Amino acid sequence: MNPAEARTSNKLYAKIFLSFCVCIVLTIATLSFALYTSFEKIALSNIYASEKSSLAQTSYGAKSMIDYSTNYALQIYADPQLDKLLHYASPGTLMETSTALNRLNTYLNVNYSFHSIYIYSRNSKTFYTASKSSVNAVQAYSDFYDADARSLVERFGDYQRLAPIPRILPVPTRFQDPKTANVYTFVFYDLQGASRDIDNMVMLNVPESWMKDAIASLDRNQNGSTFVVDGKGTLVTSTETFPFLENLSDKPYVKEALSGSSTHETGYFVGDVEGARSLVVYSKHEATGWIFMRVLPYDTIMGKIDAMKKTVLIVCFVILLLGLSVSFFLSKSLYKPIEKVLARLNALMKEKRNHDYQLKQNFMRQLLRHGGHRWQPNLESEMKGLDIALDPAGDFVVVLFVIDRFDAFAGQYPFNDRVLLKYGVMNIASECFSGIGGVRECIDMDERTIAVLANGGALAETAICDAVKRVQDAAERYLRLSLSASVSRIGDGLAGVSDLYEEARLQMEFKFTEGHRCILHGRQHRPQATAAFIYPAALEHNMLETLKLGKAEEARKRFDEIVRCVDPPVYLVYNMLFNQLAFSISSATAYMDKGSGAAADYDFGAFVQRMHQLETLQDVRDHFGELIDQLCQGFREKKNNAKHDNLIASIDDIIRQQYADRELSLYKIAEMLDMSPAYLGRIFKKLTLKSVPDYLNEYRVERAKELLAATPHSVEEISQKTGYNNSTYFYKVFKKYTGLTPAEYRQTGSWGGEP
Repeated sequence: MNPAEARTSNKLYAKIFLSFCVCIVLTIATLSFALYTSFEKIALSNIYASEKSSLAQTSYGAKSMIDYSTNYALQIYADPQLDKLLHYASPGTLMETSTALNRLNTYLNVNYSFHSIYIYSRNSKTFYTASKSSVNAVQAYSDFYDADARSLVERFGDYQRLAPIPRILPVPTRFQDPKTANVYTFVFYDLQGASRDIDNMVMLNVPESWMKDAIASLDRNQNGSTFVVDGKGTLVTSTETFPFLENLSDKPYVKEALSGSSTHETGYFVGDVEGARSLVVYSKHEATGWIFMRVLPYDTIMGKIDAMKKTVLIVCFVILLLGLSVSFFLSKSLYKPIEKVLARLNALMKEKRNHDYQLKQNFMRQLLRHGGHRWQPNLESEMKGLDIALDPAGDFVVVLFVIDRFDAFAGQYPFNDRVLLKYGVMNIASECFSGIGGVRECIDMDERTIAVLANGGALAETAICDAVKRVQDAAERYLRLSLSASVSRIGDGLAGVSDLYEEARLQMEFKFTEGHRCILHGRQHRPQATAAFIYPAALEHNMLETLKLGKAEEARKRFDEIVRCVDPPVYLVYNMLFNQLAFSISSATAYMDKGSGAAADYDFGAFVQRMHQLETLQDVRDHFGELIDQLCQGFREKKNNAKHDNLIASIDDIIRQQYADRELSLYKIAEMLDMSPAYLGRIFKKLTLKSVPDYLNEYRVERAKELLAATPHSVEEISQKTGYNNSTYFYKVFKKYTGLTPAEYRQTGSWGGEP
């Protein structure tokens, strides 16, 4: 099974397997979510029921405070000993006043729940107080230290009798530091008849600690906080965060509790409380209009549920993995028979597609090459069997696309990739030619050529050329391929498509002069030759002479003059011309090589073979230009080498003949050859890798060795015979080149010859 078929089979298996997986996962997720949501609601409901009971008991503490204060207010109001303080303009003697005040203090002392007790008498315009501070017990109305108490008297109609009024009252001390106390004030007064003014009033101030103790006694787990607000959202029990009588009506959770309490006495909701998600339970106390609120952190109350949720999810995930693993292996084993059937079916379908495609391509190739000879009665049925919808009686046009620079294209891509790229060009051509309507068939003619056979539709020359241009642009943009195109004339009938194909094929020869990415068609004006072409032999002779002299630039100019002689530009003439030029250059090069004795390092057979593979005139001109440059460079190097060889030979002759001359040196040799000593020394060392003085000394030492070995002359005489002025310098030079002194060298041999 090839990769494409394997991918198709795996996709089918993956779809089946993933469908089951998605169903399983969605089912487990939906059930888990539904169960968790239901359990969460049940848990919240149970917690609400528990907290509702606690709030009810807390509100019972408020009721107890109200009942307790009401009883004492009535008891104080009905006490005979306090009657004079309540009703008389003057309570009597100082003793009677003290007795009454002591009675009032007794009420305060025996009831630790009270902060202070006020009695106001309208007749005496006086406040009588019982307090645990050292305040004066008798104060005039206008001088009374508790200004809010005076306001209660003046606006008594705004307050309900014996209902708690939360307020902050000042606490007088002997020192300058002011103090306050958070209290709930209960007022009792008795209006006589239709009177709108009160004669007297009893005020009981109960400390805030009463309610806070009641709340604390019921909040055993200390997980949340409980507080009380009135109907306007004012805090009537202080908390760690907010002070007594703080207005919380702008808090979202307080707003929601106030809104909910207007329709239901109790309720709960989950919301954000001071940045933390919390469960809020509220209960309204009808007697006071207060709302008791209990705030529990959601994470705390739902911690066990979340832990249980995580545990359940982990267990479900493990079970899911196990189930998927088992399903995977089971489905694999169950799918194997199906996979084999599918693989076989895919192979058969692919084989049929390839077979049908090849049959169709072969048929279309034969139709283009021999269309007129295949016209027969059963042609239409044969075309229908191959799914070819051409109309035999309609108009036809043949367009050939040739891949430019095919040699480079073939060297860049292997065969299979070239097939795919050509298939891509065919798809592009089919898409672009669909815009002119009718039917089009794309045929793979050979390695470099693709044909488009268009039939019917708007077969206008302009529309066809526009479609060809779109194909060229798309192929270059998406496939990085350059295409040249040849468009035939528009023919009538299927029998003539082979003529149209031959016309387009012959037109493609003009690509040689038009260049790459050209669009060739029969209606282009091309000048025709009016006379036979005369070969420019004189221009060729001039080119060869400049070539022999190594003048590449001038030789290229002469070559361009020869190419311009082809007028009008005809491919056959160019072919003949370039073959003749290649032969002439090859012959001239061989003649020069024969004269110099050195063969040219150039393969003219490969040059000609490559020349015939080139596609455009410019490519051939560049090819000849490279040949001219290379040959000129070789000729120049040969001339330089010959010149240098003669120079070395001349120097060698001078040294051999005049080595005994003591005045012989680089400067004298340069003077004899009429050359600069520096240039002569540089050229000699470049060619021989030795300096002229070194070469001269080596030759003199060789002659001295011969004299030492073969003659009885003294060392002094031999040094003079070999061109040295004194024997000391001769000793030094001889030892440098031989490693021995002249005497040591002579002792190792004899007069008869070399040792």
